[in-house]
Amino acid sequence: METDSRDQFILLLEKKYGTWNKTTSRFGAAPFGRISKDLNIGASQFSKLIYGTATEGMYERSIANIRRLITNEHLKSDLQKIQEANDSLQQIIIQQKIKIKRLTLFFPVGMLVFVILCVLIYGFLNPQKVKKNIQLDRNTHPLSPFFDQEYTATFNSPYLDISEVQNFCPASAYEGVWSLDRSYKLPLPGSKRPGLYYYGKSADVRMKVARYDPDPELQGHLLSGYEYLVNEIWVDTEMMPLSPTYFDPDLKQFTEAFEALDFEQDNRFKKVATIYSFFVDRFEIDSDTIKRYGEPAGRYAVDVDQELADQFEVDVKYILEDVIGDLTTTSCSAILNPYPNPNDLVEGESILRFDCSYTIDNENLGIGGGYPYQKGYKLVHKNYADNLFCRD
Repeated sequence: METDSRDQFILLLEKKYGTWNKTTSRFGAAPFGRISKDLNIGASQFSKLIYGTATEGMYERSIANIRRLITNEHLKSDLQKIQEANDSLQQIIIQQKIKIKRLTLFFPVGMLVFVILCVLIYGFLNPQKVKKNIQLDRNTHPLSPFFDQEYTATFNSPYLDISEVQNFCPASAYEGVWSLDRSYKLPLPGSKRPGLYYYGKSADVRMKVARYDPDPELQGHLLSGYEYLVNEIWVDTEMMPLSPTYFDPDLKQFTEAFEALDFEQDNRFKKVATIYSFFVDRFEIDSDTIKRYGEPAGRYAVDVDQELADQFEVDVKYILEDVIGDLTTTSCSAILNPYPNPNDLVEGESILRFDCSYTIDNENLGIGGGYPYQKGYKLVHKNYADNLFCRD
């Protein structure tokens, strides 16, 4: 099995860099040192991979990294071709405008028509690009340019350098991209009628090690999270009261009927607005527990259905500023650390799930006390995927 993995590893290296020249220890023009740096691994591990003494897990991670590099290279090439095509089109338009300017004294009306046609043609050829940029502006993590550029780009990554990761273990294992494990929903006050809900739909999180803290003993145990959330406000058009159908006031917990609610599939529910929020998180990690502290850093509403809001007396601005403002002061309990060995963190599988509760000062749901919910984070991509050796 390892032999097959080694063959695949060599094949991908040759596809990316060129033929393996064993005499000069190069693939194409790339020396082993450059390639190991591209893969974020040490020279000794690269030698093991080349000569068939690495573990299957080491092959899997390195093969995935090479494929990612090849994919990024293809994307970069495609983007360059698109840019060249756009530059050519712009040049043609400029040349045409110069020609038209020379004929201005004789053909003012014709020039105007031609310019209008050029604008219309350009807009026709590029509508998808314009729409895509608008979509990316709204749904891409605001800090993505600071975290997610290629290693060859001219930028300073906020993640740890490869020479630092061992000194900041175990927190360095958690650096990278995380997402919301699963959506969650909560009842909201803010209307004179029952049936208003908050839907936590998604979260795009960048986590990085906190390098500096007044307490030196916390080095390697602190993680900063930058959390970009997409939430929604939904209203039950039948205005069913929360209790007792959806919440048991004696047990202080939601019922199975509430957990089964699907706002997007049930025609009873209509979306009032979409909320975009930003959080700054602090995670404290040790071998036994993980603690999370969250602080809101702003939010705004879009796609507000004002007619629906007026019909059900929903004050979106009040909910945005006061109700959700209270909700963001929720408290989450510390959890047992499911990964005392940080090397057990796996992309696409590892989850940190916190039990939380929230209490709204001016809540009019008729129950009082805290409302429980869970918020979980799933690991999407690790900044450093090789073995870590924690000193404590």
